[in-house]
Amino acid sequence: MVQICVDDIIFGSTNELLCKYFSSLMQKEFEMSMMKELKFFLGLKIKPLDGQTFIHQTKYVKELLKTLKLNEVKTMTTPMHPTTSLGLQKETNSVDINRYRQMIASLLYLTTFRPNVMFSVCLCAIF
Repeated sequence: MVQICVDDIIFGSTNELLCKYFSSLMQKEFEMSMMKELKFFLGLKIKPLDGQTFIHQTKYVKELLKTLKLNEVKTMTTPMHPTTSLGLQKETNSVDINRYRQMIASLLYLTTFRPNVMFSVCLCAIF
């Protein structure tokens, strides 16, 4: 499989001739760099295996947890129960709004390949 990156865009093909043809057409119109086997792209790990391509965000999640200083938190098997209700508390500690927004933005990116956390992230994004 051959893959090409054009300003954060990838194309790939299992047909090398088709890939070369498309590449030559693109290079006539755009400045681009050719890459061989793609391993990481925008926080995604790309791993070909048995004629299939697997994409995961393990590295992104680990780096995100480290950046947000959440790598020591307790893990859960499910993100959040669907009947969970969130609301404002009268007595609450001060919240760093910028940090909270950074967390939500990073988690929203994570939902691209992890739809199982979308409900929880979107519910938290309301606040």
